[in-house]
Amino acid sequence: MTKSNDSSLGKKIRDAEKELAKGLVRWRLKKSGLPPLDEKVLDRGTERLIEQAHAVVKQRGKAILDELKEAKDEFRKAYRGEDEEGK
Repeated sequence: MTKSNDSSLGKKIRDAEKELAKGLVRWRLKKSGLPPLDEKVLDRGTERLIEQAHAVVKQRGKAILDELKEAKDEFRKAYRGEDEEGK
């Protein structure tokens, strides 16, 4: 894939995220009996919502990766310890 295709795909994904978030916010407002938001307000709000969601995913993903690395190290230490005792 070329760089222009990558950026085009990235833009499509971001646009899809934004439309999904806007739809969820609209649905939630309607379900709660609240009036619909102005489109500009909805755009700004969903942008912030998406940014926050990305930050949470990045933070949790890093924590999960760190835990997996720690588990790998513990496994290696335990395996080496058993191997040395068997000699």
